[in-house]
Amino acid sequence: MNTIRNFRYKRINLSQCLRFCSKKGCEESKRCADLKASSICSPESKKDTDEKKELKKVTLLEGDGVGCELIGSMKQVCEAAKVAIEWDTIASYKSPDSNKLNPDLLESLKCNKVGIKGPIASGQHLKQLRKAFDLYAFVAFCRNIEGHKTPYGMLDCVVIRDVMEGEYSGIEHSVGPGILQSIKVSTEAGADRISRFVFNFALKNERKKVTVAHKANIMQLTDGNFLKSMRNEATNHLEKIKFEERYMDTACLNLVMNPELIDIIVSSSMYGDVLVMMASSIMGGKGLCPGYYVSKNGLLYDTLVKTNLELAGKDIINPTGILLSTALMLRHLKLDSQASKIECAVQQVYKDTDIRTKDTGGKAKCSEFTNAVCDFISKMDG
Repeated sequence: MNTIRNFRYKRINLSQCLRFCSKKGCEESKRCADLKASSICSPESKKDTDEKKELKKVTLLEGDGVGCELIGSMKQVCEAAKVAIEWDTIASYKSPDSNKLNPDLLESLKCNKVGIKGPIASGQHLKQLRKAFDLYAFVAFCRNIEGHKTPYGMLDCVVIRDVMEGEYSGIEHSVGPGILQSIKVSTEAGADRISRFVFNFALKNERKKVTVAHKANIMQLTDGNFLKSMRNEATNHLEKIKFEERYMDTACLNLVMNPELIDIIVSSSMYGDVLVMMASSIMGGKGLCPGYYVSKNGLLYDTLVKTNLELAGKDIINPTGILLSTALMLRHLKLDSQASKIECAVQQVYKDTDIRTKDTGGKAKCSEFTNAVCDFISKMDG
């Protein structure tokens, strides 16, 4: 049976709760909007100026497999936190009369400019969604959660990866009998766009160092183009942001051996996919990692959890990642106090209870974890 450690059953206010979530204290903390610890204990997070009466409209896609349980957990927690959101729910990403992307999904995203989704089983439709909504980057927030022990060092980094070009351009063909070819695409416009985003993100979120992982020593044209764009953009921010270049294999080694030294790490599609998996594993598992896709048209929040069809309906999936992604989304929507409540409650479950899903060494069900988060939220409002 799951037990709660050192928790006194009494109502606590939000400011009391937020003190539980500060890892280094208010003076040393950073902004919680990127899943750093800061804004949880900053005075701004205590203000209710974000409590607006009008509902924020958000596109909601359940997805496949365990998506039903993840989105169900997210909605339950949002209800507990009294989040002022109107869900624009899209039943399926597939068009009802063809194998193309559901046009209602694209129209909803373009209208609302903010969405959150569960995992999608069809790589074909995910690719269509990325191209149709022009999702060009994925941002993953990888940070240790206090109370969840891992065999690695301290980690508080952001992994940003290209999702449109590179090896994942999806251009493959057969050259001849027994000979297959995949084309790696890198455009100057695409590399410049993600370079600008990375450094603007670093400035906005008070990050101090950007590391680019590449193999330009081997792929001199494609990776060389990506690296050139990063170098050019870095020259515009020399006084505020440190820039370093690392071969992909060295970047992986540094991430494992000295994770505390990584701040922002950026790479092209396939390299970035590897780095996200590594960083989320160091964090404690990909089920804990929040993130979102970036487009000039808006943002699409997500989790690293796949469809896990074999787990669907068994109530054992970990909802942590989608809940922390929800907190990020709420900050983007200027609903800061609700974001703080949700993030703080998730952190308290790990710090002050033994409630863990199977992937993090426990036996709790998804619903039990969700209920524990909601219980902590309810005790903040007394």
